[in-house]
Amino acid sequence: MFTFLTIVVLGISAGLAQDANRPIVETTGGQVQGITASCGLFCSYFQFNGIPYAEPPVGDLRFRNPVPHGGWTGVRNASNHGENCPSLSVFSEYSGDEDCLFINVYTQNIIGSLPVMVWIHGGAFIAGSGGSRVYGPDFLVQENVVVVSFNYRLGILGYFSTGDSHAQGNWGMKDCVEALRWVRDNIAAFGGNPNDVTIFGESAGGAAVHYLVLSPMATGLFHRAIAQSGTALVPWGFQYNVAELSRNIADIFGYPHDSEELTRRLRSTPIANFIDLQRMPSDIPIPRGFKPFEFVPSAEPADSPEPTFLTQRPIEILRAGTFNHVPIIIGYNSIESLFMVREHFIDSTVWNEFTRNPQFFVPHYWNIPVGSEATGAVSQAFRDHYWQDQALTPDIMVEWCQFHSEQQFIYPIDKTVALTAKANTQPTYYYQFSFDGDLNLLKGLLRLSDYPGAAHADELPYLWSITNAPTSPVLPGNHALTVRQRMVRLWTNFAIRGNPTPNSDTDLQNINWAPVSGDDLAYLDIGHDLVTGSRPNHERLDVWKDLEERYANNPFYYPYQ
Repeated sequence: MFTFLTIVVLGISAGLAQDANRPIVETTGGQVQGITASCGLFCSYFQFNGIPYAEPPVGDLRFRNPVPHGGWTGVRNASNHGENCPSLSVFSEYSGDEDCLFINVYTQNIIGSLPVMVWIHGGAFIAGSGGSRVYGPDFLVQENVVVVSFNYRLGILGYFSTGDSHAQGNWGMKDCVEALRWVRDNIAAFGGNPNDVTIFGESAGGAAVHYLVLSPMATGLFHRAIAQSGTALVPWGFQYNVAELSRNIADIFGYPHDSEELTRRLRSTPIANFIDLQRMPSDIPIPRGFKPFEFVPSAEPADSPEPTFLTQRPIEILRAGTFNHVPIIIGYNSIESLFMVREHFIDSTVWNEFTRNPQFFVPHYWNIPVGSEATGAVSQAFRDHYWQDQALTPDIMVEWCQFHSEQQFIYPIDKTVALTAKANTQPTYYYQFSFDGDLNLLKGLLRLSDYPGAAHADELPYLWSITNAPTSPVLPGNHALTVRQRMVRLWTNFAIRGNPTPNSDTDLQNINWAPVSGDDLAYLDIGHDLVTGSRPNHERLDVWKDLEERYANNPFYYPYQ
């Protein structure tokens, strides 16, 4: 005879069976119910989207370290992503909401203990989100890993600092730390191993990964790292003049320069009013990308009232070797700054400005006085080397973009690899992505297929399923699909074993990618084939190293002004 309790139990069981494609998981904040998504024929995985990992950073929590989320009652619907963090659109309008600190988990099995890969999105520290329309995990989850993405504070909300105890800065980077703490405390419930976490990111996300490697606040929260097309040494990625920047902000609003009063007023300033403070990279005065973006990580004062993320300049930490020693992959794309082709057509004054201002060719972090004999020597050397000092015309467009690639990305990343490998007690792997194929993202969007090489962000479709960008279908047999398989396998091998090529007996990976050892800077070129070598692009980079040694004052030590 059925009792009332039996009927209840059977009813619950039947309900759970009917909702097997919408599992419920218990987190530290409460229960979340995911959805099932497709990753191809006979392939599916669970998505848990929009899980709050920190309290909304609004009101008195604006410009403060993140606070763990207090939780919710009942079962939270995790079918949709949470709001993006406020950012500036290409039309100079704000979108998003300050209540944006959400995390997403993608897993094929909530039972188990798989390695975890935590993605940090790019966007110049002023734009982007971790949503799956851009970063669809379809290819990665099939390689027996759990994938995590999240949002973090951007622009002024993420990186405003007064340079003193009233607004110490690095709020967006501390959001990254808080997200990693959430992963540590919760990922086991989603089938992930909290003691086997790889962080990876691209562009500003790559720089963020590297900052986490440098930060004591992140110690123990991850076990491997991959920095794609960005490190803490890129010229646009570290703000060394926060005091002057905060004074400029005060002047724009007509607020007092006093940092305590300025911070108080900015906490109550409507978010839409910040539109005048942030600029898209294309709006930055020439030379764009050669100097720090305004709202990026900075060094916090030692007397900060809240726990600090970074109190030294990145170069000091790297040279001292006092970073988190973990296996790490660092690399770049072969012609990162190919987008400068379109910059020239949008802004025809670029070449005139460089012709009139030869100091623009000189890396600002070499701290060479403007107008000095050294400025002229460095500027002339670069012009001679890259385009034989021809006039700046479309005839030297590739060489122009290559110089910009070295300046904005390749040389500082090469420097990062050398310094990291010198001190790191764990393997340091170096790569160049050079494949030029039908999945290259930026080249396709900007119609740059007539130019050789891989541009900035071109590698992203070789890791992610991107559904919100217009792309042409890639048919079976296209070699781009093989390159995608290779790259996904390299990255997931590293996340699973700490070695991107643990064996060489497959068609996908028939090489041994060795870590950097000594001064040879061993690397892997990810092109049509996988090719190993040493000292990538050394003909060009040796020119940079020679000029730095001869002319730079405290190279890579950003001066406080």
